Amino acid sequence: MPIVARWRSLGRLPAPRGRDALPGVYELADVDRRVVYIGQSATDVPNRLRQHLAAGGCVAERAVYWRMAASRVPQADEARLLAAHEARHGRLPACNRARPLERGALRRYRERAGGR
Repeated sequence: MPIVARWRSLGRLPAPRGRDALPGVYELADVDRRVVYIGQSATDVPNRLRQHLAAGGCVAERAVYWRMAASRVPQADEARLLAAHEARHGRLPACNRARPLERGALRRYRERAGGR
């Protein structure tokens, strides 16, 4: 399922929120409102969008609109959104290079145990 929120222009990003930052997942779309990138921020979505625009590249060239959803587990929600997009369209969005790895219990254990 895509994010259920209205599209907003990237030219009208909210001001930095400071201590009231909002973690979540987001979708970026082109002029025709086709999703070109799905991402997440564990700290503040509007700040992460500013970073994308400043870095240049695919996202900065194509993205015109954005929408977001607050999330307590943005990495998991990003993986879910990417999987749903790929199931619907047969591919990842144009500017997403790779799907995030699933973090099951075994992978978390190995990360904490130092790769054993």
